[in-house]
Amino acid sequence: MNTMIKNADILTMDDEFTILNNQVICIQDNKIVYIGEDEPFFFLPNRIINAKGKIVMPGLINSHTHCAMTLMRNRSNDLPLERWLSEGIFPVEANLTYNDVYSGAMLGITEMIKNGITSYLDMYYIHEASLEAISQTGIRANLSYGVSTSSKVKELGKQGAEEYCKNFVINNKKAFKGRVNTSIEVHSVYLVDEPELVLSAQMAKETDTLIHIHLHETETEVENCVKKYGLTPIQVCEKTGILSNKVTAAHTVHVNDDDMALLRDRKVIPVHNPSSNMLLGSGFADISKMIEMGITPALGTDGAASNNTLDMFKEMHLAALIHKGYKHNSSAIGAKQILKMATTNGSKALGFDDCGIIKKDMLADLIIVNTDSINMTPYHDPVSVLVYSARATDVDTVLVNGEILMQNRELTSIDEQKVKFEATRASKRLYGEK
Repeated sequence: MNTMIKNADILTMDDEFTILNNQVICIQDNKIVYIGEDEPFFFLPNRIINAKGKIVMPGLINSHTHCAMTLMRNRSNDLPLERWLSEGIFPVEANLTYNDVYSGAMLGITEMIKNGITSYLDMYYIHEASLEAISQTGIRANLSYGVSTSSKVKELGKQGAEEYCKNFVINNKKAFKGRVNTSIEVHSVYLVDEPELVLSAQMAKETDTLIHIHLHETETEVENCVKKYGLTPIQVCEKTGILSNKVTAAHTVHVNDDDMALLRDRKVIPVHNPSSNMLLGSGFADISKMIEMGITPALGTDGAASNNTLDMFKEMHLAALIHKGYKHNSSAIGAKQILKMATTNGSKALGFDDCGIIKKDMLADLIIVNTDSINMTPYHDPVSVLVYSARATDVDTVLVNGEILMQNRELTSIDEQKVKFEATRASKRLYGEK
């Protein structure tokens, strides 16, 4: 399928933040094959999208979430992380079925597509159900599989689950025309023991796969780890070989200078989750200092149970403001840095090297944002507009792998009403409601 986007004002997200006005973008199959002022004579489009009055930019990348936790949205708020998990989350997750995870994943993916998110990094249970939802919806994703969270432990035993995990990671890399990547899940140092940390590090190395982990989310996590190991969680990860692999680390809120130096030296990609960290009272990651030190942070929503939306425009807006506020410095972090976290840095966090930027031969993961809304008028600088003024509802069109998943705010691959109905039914079952 050949797609042509005309009259496009493009935010390329290259290093210079180049803005190209009134351009033509040609997409063949899943890649961008041409960008220029004139329609190329060699390209015959099957469909044409008029982007006049809109911004074309790389799709937003949600670098840390638990997609199917949409089923637990608005259920256990106003609790610190430890109580939120033990009282509100773990008891419900113990009863999850394949259908629950599938319904929750479909709901989360639907919300993300409508909000301009084209890729996400997911950590959850019953991964096969999430894989089915990804297959059907057309979104791009990286699925993290961990031995300790595998539904196969009871069925196959620990050793069998290890082998199953390794096979899942290997067999699903580049699935669905390259839309899926995989990673090794290490939930956290507080839920995974030292032998399994070593095992996970070895498994990641053997499969050439990145590791996805929660790290330094709360002061309690760090304090308990120091009591148990005499080391911070990041230092435990260094000791057990976790940091010898590519690592995407969610939260990294409570890190000292030595920890931050380890993040930099080991090229760990920390993922900032401002809404979740504030809702759970966890604090703020010092993202501006990380950037100054040469660390490359990404941005994520976390799960909808601790957010309570999957809205990267909201996360960009918050991330741009909170650091200015608590540091009393209006230039602590700028709109350009936030956009990089939500696009190009996110592609690195998910292990996709060919998206997050608009240029020839890159994957056609694009969103088209309407600039005619009242909250974006008058329209001046597109970088500032996208971070400080735009809302998720301003996203008009979404393409992933060259396929149109939403156009004129209408989903093309998903029955939204059916998704909402089935997710509501699954949530009621989990909470014992009729």
